[in-house]
Amino acid sequence: MIFFAISVLAGVFTVLAPCILPLLPVVIGASEEGSRGVSRRALTVVGSLSVSVIIFTLLLKATTVFISIPQMFWTSFSGVVIVLVGIAILFPSLWVKIPYINKLSVLSNRAVGSGYQQKSYKGDMLIGLALGPVFTTCSPTYLFIIATVLPAAFSVGLIYLMGFTVGLAFSLLLIAYFGQKIVNKITARMQTAGGIKKIFGVLIILVGVAVFTGYDKKIQTLILDSGYGATIQLEDSLIERFAPKNNLIEEPVTMDASYETITLAGGCFWCTEAYYQEEKGVIDAVSGYAGGDKNDASYLSVSKGTTKHREAVQVTYDPNVILTEKILDIYWSHVDPTNTEGQFADEGFQYTTAIFYHTDTQKEAALDSKERLLKSAVFNKPIATSILPISTFFKAEEYHQDYYKKASARYEQYKKGSGRAAFVEETWAKDAAIKFLESEQTKVIKKETTSKKDSYNYTDEEIAEKLKNLDPLAYHVVAESGTESPFNNAYWDNKALGIYVDVVTGKPLFSSTHKYDSGTGWPSFWRTIDDDSVTMHEDNSLSTTRTEIRSGAGHVGHVFEDGPKEEGGRRFCTNSASLRFVPKEDMGQEGYSAYLYLFASTA
Repeated sequence: MIFFAISVLAGVFTVLAPCILPLLPVVIGASEEGSRGVSRRALTVVGSLSVSVIIFTLLLKATTVFISIPQMFWTSFSGVVIVLVGIAILFPSLWVKIPYINKLSVLSNRAVGSGYQQKSYKGDMLIGLALGPVFTTCSPTYLFIIATVLPAAFSVGLIYLMGFTVGLAFSLLLIAYFGQKIVNKITARMQTAGGIKKIFGVLIILVGVAVFTGYDKKIQTLILDSGYGATIQLEDSLIERFAPKNNLIEEPVTMDASYETITLAGGCFWCTEAYYQEEKGVIDAVSGYAGGDKNDASYLSVSKGTTKHREAVQVTYDPNVILTEKILDIYWSHVDPTNTEGQFADEGFQYTTAIFYHTDTQKEAALDSKERLLKSAVFNKPIATSILPISTFFKAEEYHQDYYKKASARYEQYKKGSGRAAFVEETWAKDAAIKFLESEQTKVIKKETTSKKDSYNYTDEEIAEKLKNLDPLAYHVVAESGTESPFNNAYWDNKALGIYVDVVTGKPLFSSTHKYDSGTGWPSFWRTIDDDSVTMHEDNSLSTTRTEIRSGAGHVGHVFEDGPKEEGGRRFCTNSASLRFVPKEDMGQEGYSAYLYLFASTA
């Protein structure tokens, strides 16, 4: 709202620029003489001018769509440009000395004169379109729009642009309504108007400094939190006064004995909860207050920083679907673990980061994960996140639970305004961050697959018994080293995301991320899912020597050296009958969550 209001004011003050005032009679000239009013011709001039301003700005905005520019650049760019706008407003003589501005004004003035001579609607449209570049470059206030529209999301930028255009159009229509008299008054009182503009210039400079230093986000968050805090205080007082007293003890929800719980403090719990609530394998994510030396906690007391509690989220998850290491990956990827004062725009102990473990296994995983993050060079500062045993946890008020759903618009505004969204986008796109996540996943895979290896190893007698359950084609392929028909099998053109496992043992063999269309009519992959997924054997069954690939249960296919060169040149040609496809969405439920990292870029 602050930037929108300034955008409107910028549009209003545009007409006060020294190079704009001489052009105002053009608008008046399009109005009818006599009584007050706005003629259709004046509406045509102002309307076409507004369209010209919008098109000119959107063309500039379009250039940013095709260029990937870091958010940090936009912060500096916006801050510097806004400060320069303020200086130009305070010292207008500096602005008019820019050669480009004068040249553009001369060209536009010629077009305005040509349209003015026509004395028609067509000429008025030409006047408006020609005035657009003059109004956007001759007045420094337009640069404020450039500094706010270009870095912002398209919808937000469009709102700022519309605010500027409305302010500009309103001023021009007001001038057209009152005629030459108001222009004379403005000109006569330029000293007073100049004083108002200087105040506006100082305000613009302060805004620019706030943007450049990031303090604008703190101000926005403070405004949001103060309003929300007042609402909470009112709700609390009403509940305490009018709600009936209920001494019933709430029965705890029965949880599966295999579920685990870990408590994570990552700054504002609205954001932390949102990152987990929709994650597969997470049973529940509850916002609350962890640690502390009080016997109770509430939003009002904790947000004041008078307790030792941290805003936190207690995550209950099924370790058979999502591992603790994955829970920690998600945690690291949405916080700034180097901040010792809080998180983003939220400062205070209550917003500092911490991992509260509930078991020794979680403690070991957390310490290891923190150490790996430190060594990964994702951050060039020490990791300040504390790893502590859980002591107390108090569930937050109900209106905080699932806040990202209940007030999605305000949640998104807060996430962006606080600086969290931009930080996450920039930090976790780094090569070091990607390598950290990949190395973490590799470790998880080794841990999980090591524990599952025995489940894939069967005795010959057990394999023989399982083979009896196959259909005739699958039995022929796997047990008798047969070959199915090309272009007439289950997976040759399967494009769904997921993994392919041994049809008998369930051992992971291939991933859809390594699958490609070889044109042969059989499922083809340029690599196996793990280095030891299959074994290779010399096959002399035909007149030529080939390399057979086998899994624990039997025949899978053959490997050839005509695969994609950029991927190593190998083609694992398989039989659909020897495989079973597990869709991505079912991998966690079926115990293959360790391989979900393969699809991180497709999420």
